[in-house]
Amino acid sequence: MKKNNSRPGSRNSHSHSQRPPQGGRPSGGGRPQQGRGAPSQRSENQIPREWRIVIGTHAINEVLKVRPQEVKGMWIRQGWESSNDLREMHELALESRVKVDIKPETVIEKFGSSQQGAAIFVDGAPTLDMQGLENFEKSIVLMLDGIEDPHNLGAIVRTSWLAGAQGVLIPEDRAVGLTPTVHKVACGGVEHVPVEETTNFAKYAEELKKQGYWIFGLSPRGKRSIFELDLPDKVVWAVGSEDKGLRVTTERLCDELVFIPQASSSASYNASVATAMALTETLRQHAPRGNRKKS
Repeated sequence: MKKNNSRPGSRNSHSHSQRPPQGGRPSGGGRPQQGRGAPSQRSENQIPREWRIVIGTHAINEVLKVRPQEVKGMWIRQGWESSNDLREMHELALESRVKVDIKPETVIEKFGSSQQGAAIFVDGAPTLDMQGLENFEKSIVLMLDGIEDPHNLGAIVRTSWLAGAQGVLIPEDRAVGLTPTVHKVACGGVEHVPVEETTNFAKYAEELKKQGYWIFGLSPRGKRSIFELDLPDKVVWAVGSEDKGLRVTTERLCDELVFIPQASSSASYNASVATAMALTETLRQHAPRGNRKKS
């Protein structure tokens, strides 16, 4: 990731603080203990921009399971002992030697009103290995052209994880990044699917086509529906913004524009729903015939 949009305030805010020193091994017990280095005395405005702020029970637990060595610390709300979910999360954090600090819930709420009583800080994320994509016999990549709603991006990343997608490309500007809300909605998907920000879709499209990928853009201007396609083994789905759809420059990168059938032309599918339908159809066609009825 070239930048991190995790800040709870303005996307243009800057805060570059020194990272805390490493701590000791937790000694156990009911109180939060010292673990890996963490922003124990930091305010929410002093967290380094390169750190991801993750909220949501499922998302935090997935971080602790998948990349505990990259966790810089966790904040948990006062009164956490009364919550089964927070107690289990706290125990998992201590087992992973993650430093946990108690904070008033009003502080954690600044990361999102649906934060569920905790926030975790991560210095690292899956990275997209463009050269490695060539090695897949069957593969799915997403090119999201300006998704602005964090709930949509979170839902798309979650579905991408479940569909086995190898990566998600998003623009650096005029699009939502990996905010705390995106992490929560993705329910841990961010820890498994590389989300790459770029200023140049064309560069990625050119490389992907060299590796045998075909790029299909979801657009009402398509001549065929996604259900008429005989999809290749390597697919890139280009999905446009919620209001304007694909930009003309992105459409030109596509090998073909295709549409999703609908009963009425007065509205359109939500971006995350459309993406889920495209991914599901790809999974259906990519699955061995004997497995097509399995979930």
